[in-house]
Amino acid sequence: MDWFYSAHVLWFLAGVAFLLAELALPGFVLLFFALGAVAASLSAIVGLSLGGQFVVFLAVSLAGMALLRRLFLRVFRGRTHSATEGPGLDNQDAGKTALVTRAIGPGAPGEIKFRGSFWRAESGAPIAEGEIVLILGQAQNDTGAYLVRPAKEA
Repeated sequence: MDWFYSAHVLWFLAGVAFLLAELALPGFVLLFFALGAVAASLSAIVGLSLGGQFVVFLAVSLAGMALLRRLFLRVFRGRTHSATEGPGLDNQDAGKTALVTRAIGPGAPGEIKFRGSFWRAESGAPIAEGEIVLILGQAQNDTGAYLVRPAKEA
């Protein structure tokens, strides 16, 4: 059981913990600490001192965050609009319909089913569960939510 407390195993477990935390709190920050911990684990295997392992951990984590975070955000989150643009600008989903799976109200986001996935949705008007809505674009303050209106409105 002494192997469990060796530096490379502890670094690896720290990397797994960072990765699990990233899955729970997605922000593409903890992912780079997970990569740094795995690099530190490898440096422990080759015999680097504890101080050197910390330097490797910090260097890989910070360099990865500085160099790759924007790329990862673009790849995994897709295109988003800026706050100065209106909702739905440059959004290819605008004009398509979806099914409301959880009621939506003004100031009370609900949920829609669109393209086989469930998405948060906001509306200025109350919309009951089961209604069809028209997607106007992305919500103003939440790039992971759609702005919708009832499809039967003119």
